Amino acid sequence: MRTGFTLMTLVCLALVPAVSQRSGQAVAPPQQVQPPSDAQPVQANLNLIIAQIQKAALATNGNLGKLRIDKWKTDAAQKEQLQKMADSIQRNVTYAIPGLISDVENSQGSMSATFKLYHNITIVFEYLSSLTDAAGALGKKEEYEPLASAAAALDSARQNLSTYIEQTASQIESRKRAPAEPSESPEASSDKPLPKGVHIVTEKNGVKRIVTDDDSDKAKKPVKKKTSKAKATPTPTPTPTPSPR
Repeated sequence: MRTGFTLMTLVCLALVPAVSQRSGQAVAPPQQVQPPSDAQPVQANLNLIIAQIQKAALATNGNLGKLRIDKWKTDAAQKEQLQKMADSIQRNVTYAIPGLISDVENSQGSMSATFKLYHNITIVFEYLSSLTDAAGALGKKEEYEPLASAAAALDSARQNLSTYIEQTASQIESRKRAPAEPSESPEASSDKPLPKGVHIVTEKNGVKRIVTDDDSDKAKKPVKKKTSKAKATPTPTPTPTPSPR
């Protein structure tokens, strides 16, 4: 039964980036390690969360290297499978997590890159918890306790990253739902006092325009058309023709 448990754990762990192991039997989901009671939550600040993840990954890597699985109280086959699990997790926290953090930083905290980091950490934490349980049951106390502390720190960082993703998504949705600000129109500025002699009038088609008193006077007084009078051309007086003598 122990062999089946570790084989399936390795299969699931193969889904994590930079981790590739093969197996094929079912097993119950691993138990989660509870964080220390004095752990303080970190605010949803991405830079602080990334620093927390890096610290937890470094502690996990160091504590995995201190395991003496070959001395654990189990058979050789399970020791081999547990050692492969530890090596796979160690490669992930050494290479995959730093690479995903770089993607988040280079993309300036894009949602897709941040969620990939969160998804990877979640899977690593689940199977790190399984290995921690095995260390508590089969290994020594000095192996179990540091590993349990590292797993709790990784879980705390994972939860803080989840909070950041949730808050950021909520802000994006709020901005999309907010109505666009209308441009200022004569109606919007009607409460502002207009200069003396300036008025807003509404034409028959509903269009509003600004007019001045001079424009109103011109509209009231009809414009007289100037007509040009043709000057009368004087009729020439005929010159009398002298009669012959």
